[in-house]
Amino acid sequence: MKLIRSDKRAWLLKLRYFTVPNWFRKTPVAEVYLALNDPYSFMLIQVLPELEQRFNIQFKLFLVYESVPGVTIDPKLMRTWAIKDANFIAEQYQLKKITQQPTQESLFTGQQMWQLRPKTLDNAWQLFQQTWLNEFDYYYHASTPVINYQIKNLMRLVKQGHYLPSSIFIAGQWFVGIDRLEHLEKRLADFGLAKDDSIAVYQKNKLVFAERPAKDSAADIADIADIADRPILEAFISLRSPYSYIGLLQAEKLSQHYHIPLKIKPLLPLVMRGLTITENKQRYAVFDASREAKKLNIPFTGIADPLGQGIFNAFQIFSYAEQQNKELAFIKSAFKAIYVDGLNLSHKSVIESLCQQHEINYLQALEYNNEHDWQQWSDTNQSTLDGMGLWGAPCFRFQDVICWGQDRLAQIEQAIIVS
Repeated sequence: MKLIRSDKRAWLLKLRYFTVPNWFRKTPVAEVYLALNDPYSFMLIQVLPELEQRFNIQFKLFLVYESVPGVTIDPKLMRTWAIKDANFIAEQYQLKKITQQPTQESLFTGQQMWQLRPKTLDNAWQLFQQTWLNEFDYYYHASTPVINYQIKNLMRLVKQGHYLPSSIFIAGQWFVGIDRLEHLEKRLADFGLAKDDSIAVYQKNKLVFAERPAKDSAADIADIADIADRPILEAFISLRSPYSYIGLLQAEKLSQHYHIPLKIKPLLPLVMRGLTITENKQRYAVFDASREAKKLNIPFTGIADPLGQGIFNAFQIFSYAEQQNKELAFIKSAFKAIYVDGLNLSHKSVIESLCQQHEINYLQALEYNNEHDWQQWSDTNQSTLDGMGLWGAPCFRFQDVICWGQDRLAQIEQAIIVS
């Protein structure tokens, strides 16, 4: 965390990637990794020309496979969701939507044509359209040299420190998908590469906290008589997910602002369900979550991994805290211990201290857990998530609107506004 936030590191990166090239009148180059069958790459390639128009930057394109193995516990569910989510992004920024999936023949052909054509943005976008619309006049078969070409680029992606396509690498930082272009825009502007004074374009996931009707503005959520009958905002979170930490705090703000009850549903981390997470993914998650937290003014200064006993200890207390209407305060304290104070939840003293902060009787909580085993309600929460067509945390649900990731809480907010 100290390295990520280091001013010296930022200065060295600026010197290497921007200052020195500027001495030699060279345009800074950003590496873009795309996969021809990746929905998010389909969206990203559409906006790169617009970025080149607004900033003194050049994009160098690399074609890779869809992702490095070990990204998700259920690739089929993730792909189904990715297409739906990519089309939501298309609506946000008026981009071309995905209407069908490419055939295997189209994919092989597009990959072959990629190697035969110059790697320009226009050619890349044309190939993406031809591939996803299955509009080639003739088709190639699978080719070993083409496969090796993509593997080579995938190895380059991994060596540079990442694991996903639809990603941009410049000045030692990664910007994944359209959702992170806001950070890229700011970084390029800070380095004096903006051609004009235009504001950031790619920031449509912000919560707006719309003005409430006068009849509700004076009412507090705890004072609403029919609270049991009101629709609730459900937050499926994992203590090991820094995005869950950020998302829960944002969901709490929505709950308070719109007087919507918030229901917390903890889940076991994916690693404790059998997924092996790559080192690059873990490293990027820490960096990216830190960047997002800073943008939202959320404290994020240290990490003590709660994997294993730390999760067990917190879950043993949660049911009793919920019975005492203190579940939100307890989970927030657990997140703070992990991501701000760097405290190890596997230590009994840390859990006891969290209980004391909120006047939760530690021994009574353990006795309550014996009758309300955390494994049962955790399994129930996971089954509910499975039924929603999702797989990991954080996820949020309000009535019929479901989203994965704290980036999509704006969808939840819009559903609350129109409800």
